[in-house]
Amino acid sequence: MTQFLFRSAVVADNRELAPGLHLLTLEGAALRGLDWRPGDKLQVKLGGGMTTRTYTPIEWDAEQGRTRLFAHALAPGPGGVWARDARPGQLVRLFGPRKSLDLSRLDARTGMLVGDETVIGLAAAWRPAHALFEVNDRNAVQGVADWLGLPATVIARQSDDGHLDRMIDALLHAWDQDTGFVLAGCARTIQRLLRALRENGVTPNRILTKAYWAEGKVGLD
Repeated sequence: MTQFLFRSAVVADNRELAPGLHLLTLEGAALRGLDWRPGDKLQVKLGGGMTTRTYTPIEWDAEQGRTRLFAHALAPGPGGVWARDARPGQLVRLFGPRKSLDLSRLDARTGMLVGDETVIGLAAAWRPAHALFEVNDRNAVQGVADWLGLPATVIARQSDDGHLDRMIDALLHAWDQDTGFVLAGCARTIQRLLRALRENGVTPNRILTKAYWAEGKVGLD
């Protein structure tokens, strides 16, 4: 089943940009000639079963057969193990790229992307005018954003979610008639911020949402 569903590639590079935040380069002939757009997803098969983890490629060279993606090793689980331990020359099985988040109706030049460590790849692919991240290690993620050349506001998480009020303030401060919002990452955060945007008159056609994860759940992508 694997040989029919998945493409084969190898790890060309695994660079740890900050503790637990990895930039991986994958390459192989099976990656050539494929259609990819920012917001598309790529699933990586982990282990001997059908366990996968989903990532957002930041770029795709269809001529050379090469893609790059961000992965984090900030939480226990097979995805974190793979991000940490992947080595050049290691075989990897991939499913995709496939549609995940259609960004075509929002202009990145006036866009704001809101999320966490799991949306760094999306930010690097879409290149919005501004990004807003909730993170555990503020300095680490700010350093990665600076390295990528992403204008970003990085806010440290609080255990009681008190930081969400600061995120809402940042959202509303950035809001004007041309701003398009993409809310991705943690489902609970998305719900809170989406409610605040709607209560302040932001129309649905200017908001996109995509929950990548939720506490106690697996399989979101």
